Amino acid sequence: MNAFRAIVLTAVMAAATLASPIASAHASLKSATPAAGATVDASAREVTLTFNEKIEPAFSNITVTDSQGKNMAMDKARVDAANPAILRLTLPALAAGTYAVHWAVAGHDGHRRKGDYQFTVK
Repeated sequence: MNAFRAIVLTAVMAAATLASPIASAHASLKSATPAAGATVDASAREVTLTFNEKIEPAFSNITVTDSQGKNMAMDKARVDAANPAILRLTLPALAAGTYAVHWAVAGHDGHRRKGDYQFTVK
């Protein structure tokens, strides 16, 4: 009976170990344009965020604010039709200054992730 218990316990532990990466997988930011901390010569006309998995459009957004906290975008962010792991936000012409990008997304697992960074326009 002890051998049977050992086999069952080993199988349960192996299943839990294999399932843990799946349970902890959340949408993570892989890249951003403009990049965090970047200084761009010309005004950025779009923020593009690429994640490690497709994101849910209804629960994902980007806002860009100036140094006074004013929202710079007129439209809502949209998930790229060709690649649902990319979230885009069209921007008007930006004056010289520092801007903050704030994002929140939900991956296929339903968990929301948030982040922010800054870039500068010369």
